[in-house]
Amino acid sequence: MSARPKKKITIYLEPDLARALDTEAHIRGLPTTRAAADALRRVFLDEKDEAVADTVKMRLDRVEKREVVRAREITIIKETLLLFIRVWLEHTPPPREETLDATNAVAERRFQSFLELLAESLAPGRTLFASAPHGRQDALGSEVALNGAAE
Repeated sequence: MSARPKKKITIYLEPDLARALDTEAHIRGLPTTRAAADALRRVFLDEKDEAVADTVKMRLDRVEKREVVRAREITIIKETLLLFIRVWLEHTPPPREETLDATNAVAERRFQSFLELLAESLAPGRTLFASAPHGRQDALGSEVALNGAAE
């Protein structure tokens, strides 16, 4: 027994539709009224679920397309960075032995300045490209190069 009361209705079907309903009920081993109720449920209720599923699928497809674009952008950025590093290493001569200590000290300062610039640019609301190409400004407003010296 069902907990919900059922509403009794009378419908008039065309002969071919009535035969199809009787056949469906017989195949499924159900009373004709139950087969009719199931058919109506599929048409009126399940259709809404399909519309929701179609909407979700459409939105997931959009997200997937954006993800593919992002993956391509990241690949391009990675390849660009690796190519830059490779060209830099291939075309930068090694330091002379007598200036090695001074060169290492300058390199360490430049690297620390780079890390500070990177940390600043990764802060919320900041962008790496807004300040990176032109160096950054200190508290007094004068530009500071990547090696830490004021220009």
